[in-house]
Amino acid sequence: MDQNGGDGVGRIVFADAFNFAEESYRELAAVAEIVRCDLDDRPGLMAAVGDAEIVVAEYARVDEALMAAAPRLRGVVVYGVGTDHIDLEAAAARGLTVRNTSGANANAVAELTFGLLLNCLRGIHRADRYVRAGGWTSGQSGALPDFFHGTELRGRVLGLVGFGNIGRRVAEIAAGFGMVPFHWQPRPAAGSAVPYLELGDLIARADVLSVHCPLNGESRGLLSRERLGAMKRGAVLLATSRGGIVDEEALADLLKSGHIAAAGLDVFADEPILRSSPLLRAPNVVLTPHIGGSTAEAEAEIARKIVGICREMLGV
Repeated sequence: MDQNGGDGVGRIVFADAFNFAEESYRELAAVAEIVRCDLDDRPGLMAAVGDAEIVVAEYARVDEALMAAAPRLRGVVVYGVGTDHIDLEAAAARGLTVRNTSGANANAVAELTFGLLLNCLRGIHRADRYVRAGGWTSGQSGALPDFFHGTELRGRVLGLVGFGNIGRRVAEIAAGFGMVPFHWQPRPAAGSAVPYLELGDLIARADVLSVHCPLNGESRGLLSRERLGAMKRGAVLLATSRGGIVDEEALADLLKSGHIAAAGLDVFADEPILRSSPLLRAPNVVLTPHIGGSTAEAEAEIARKIVGICREMLGV
């Protein structure tokens, strides 16, 4: 645990927020006492929040017990977008404000989504290993293995499960590739040029199904074995929002059977992914360690928004 500042109007406890910029810490230290905790030090965090007005958390659990230990707490600020690690009901019962940095990493996550998609359709990771292993011995492209003959994005139907800031940005990028996007979310997006489909219809029509909804009580397990099995044979699945929405065991089975042609996932039910996960042994799947928002631009925008939110909560 690290502490600095202290001449300001309150205490801000960073429960983790690994990538928060040092200059942003210094900016907040001019108006508040800053305490930085380690994600794995729950006792230290519980002790630090006793005098906290604000808690900033990226992955750390902010639950009823932590809130009860922080009688001066005004609000919780989420580093990023997902709030599944925050007990929202407990916060509401205590009259606490919960704010995230919505939109700050939308472009970064959307771009990674297309990185995964292009890898799924063109086998870029396999091609790299093939070259490094000395498999490329002929100058003729026709002599390459069949698995290097990919498919294009143009004309493909893109189904967006969730249509917030990230889903909308994915739709914008998709248009540049000539894809045909549709969206589903619990309430259709008013005035959107991207047509709405019921979830069952979206799943059945999509050549590429891309998950961008938050994890909550309604979305947990949303893409069940039954719904994944209803995907078009040969379709691609992408998940870059939160783990727990996709049935990972069912996905692995459908990849093995060939019903789902490929998948790209940046998020998992357990993070880090368990070594026993069937996805690690499934074919045609690209896995990344929850790096969707990890760009210099996104992190700078998240930090800027957090500074503004904290100052607003403190009234400075």
